[in-house]
Amino acid sequence: MAKVKRTPERIQDEIRSYLGEIEYLRSQVGVIDATISNLRTVDATLAYIKEKGEGKEIYIPLGSGIAIKGKIEKPDDVIMDVGAGILVGASIEEARENIEKRINALMELRLALLRKIEEDGRKVTELLKELEKMKPEEKKE
Repeated sequence: MAKVKRTPERIQDEIRSYLGEIEYLRSQVGVIDATISNLRTVDATLAYIKEKGEGKEIYIPLGSGIAIKGKIEKPDDVIMDVGAGILVGASIEEARENIEKRINALMELRLALLRKIEEDGRKVTELLKELEKMKPEEKKE
């Protein structure tokens, strides 16, 4: 099979492709970071509820910056989503363990994405060097 000649245009297309992928992967890392931050907030809230216990008055967020005053009646009775909209009862400790597992899984995914970004960055650097070698040298006068 004949080898396809690499032209400057093909190399530039590859560079654009890698840069687009890097940008997408960075946006995904941002989404993961936001999700991890949200999970850590939930974990801290559960820890607070466990510490303060029954009878503590709190404000329960309803959304859009609106909250309603409520009282903790059963602090160890938590309902959590286990996927596909299925809700199961759990203790605060079980919920916190679930959150920790999710954070760990997201951290692994984040690390894999960062490695891919680094790998793509190296490929872009290599392609830029290859492209530079293709440029005709300027004649010295």
